[in-house]
Parts: sequence; C-alpha cells; structure tokens
Amino acid sequence: MSEKATWVNIVFGKVTVVIATMVLTIPSLIGGEAWLVALMIGVAGFIILHAIVNESREGSIVKRLGRNYDQVQRRAVEVIADLGLLSGDQFGLWMVDLYLVQGTWSFMLRYPFIKRHKNLERRLTVSLLDARPQPPTIEIDDRPHGKIDDRPHRKCFVEAQPLLWSNHIDGGTQADSAWSTVDTELSDELRTKYGVLVVSPVVDNSGEECLGVLAIHVGPDRNETFKALSALTSQEGQQRVRRACVDLHGSLKK
Repeated sequence: MSEKATWVNIVFGKVTVVIATMVLTIPSLIGGEAWLVALMIGVAGFIILHAIVNESREGSIVKRLGRNYDQVQRRAVEVIADLGLLSGDQFGLWMVDLYLVQGTWSFMLRYPFIKRHKNLERRLTVSLLDARPQPPTIEIDDRPHGKIDDRPHRKCFVEAQPLLWSNHIDGGTQADSAWSTVDTELSDELRTKYGVLVVSPVVDNSGEECLGVLAIHVGPDRNETFKALSALTSQEGQQRVRRACVDLHGSLKK
C-alpha cells in the first residue's frame, strides 16, 4: 500500500470520525466559549467532509465493478463451477450474488447535524438455472427505534466473518453458525427462499477492508440442501469460497 493510501485510510477511517464526534460534544458540556464554538464548527465541517470522502470511495468501488465487470462475473461463474464439482457435478444448484457497500449521507437540524447511511446493494447475480428473486438492498445501519436487521448478509459485513444458515439442520450445528442469530420471523422468510445460505465478506488476504458480501445459496429442496451442505462445509469448499472473495476484492480495488 502506498504512503498516500495509508494516510487517506488513517484520516478518513473509523477512529477519526469517532474522535471528531466526541470533540463535537465538548462545547455542549462545558459552555459556549468562542474558541469552543469555533472548534465545534471546524469539527462539524470535518465530519461532513469525512462522509463525503467515504461516500466517494465507496462509489468508486461500484465504478471499478463496471470497469472490471467481465472479470468479476467470470470469477463468480468459477465459484459455481467449483462448487458444482464438489457437489457431484450439480452445477444447476447454485446461485451467487455479489453485494457491495454503498453509502449516502443526509443533513439534520439537530446534533450531530449529519447522518450517514450504509446499505449493501446487489450488483451481480450469477446462476445457471435458478431465477429466484433476491433482495436488491440490505440495510447496514440500525433501523428507527434501535431495531436491527439481523439478516446474515448484514452480520457478515459488520463482523467481516463468514456465516452459514441452513433450513434442514435440526436445532443447528456448529457449522451452521448463523442459526442462532436469526429471529423467528426472519427464519420463516429465509426458509421460503433457501435451503442453504452462505455469506462471506469480500476482504483482502489479511481479512481486512471489507468491500461487500458474496452470497452463495441453493433453493429450499431438502435433497439439494444436503448436497450443497456437503460441498460448502468441506475444507476444500470453504477454501475455494475464501479465495474467490480475495480475488473479487483484488478486482474491485484495481
């Protein structure tokens, strides 16, 4: 990584915006001296700039997808080919979606005066046979009144860790790590769409800088589910999915 890229990542990373937000609260706590008001205005300006820069950076990821679309699509097709071989030449089972993070920001008339919203936007879908509709957008931010969308896609992105959800495992298993994180209402929704759903973060070789989520899934048919589970829970299957995510990250960062 270049020195410029390192500097940009530090200045416009998560830590600086947290510090800036904390500084912004100081005048309201200890009074309205002129220099503190000036500091408040300056820090508020930095938070606005922070949001604009990060939105631009995330938007550039989508633009790079456009430039490298053929390469990204080919890599997604290779995921289907790899998993098809591992499941006994069952290439028609699989559907692959690529979600990329997209940020927007809005002004408010109350503190902290600006709010940034993040969503996962579905930018690519690859399947040989299946045409099941998939959610185009998944919320990352908390919903009003503190409610959180606990969809596995969101949890995968926030924690930058892979998750597996399955419809046909009694009580869940250790491999089925998303089972206990999904509430009853969402589980009922997932059961109508998936037999198995695996979501993996699109990260670099170090497991850092998550750009989005690669979702791999099969339909709710029981026989297809067990074939898919055999491939996805195998060491070879997990390694191939992990390599695909690193490759996709590299293509999106070019």
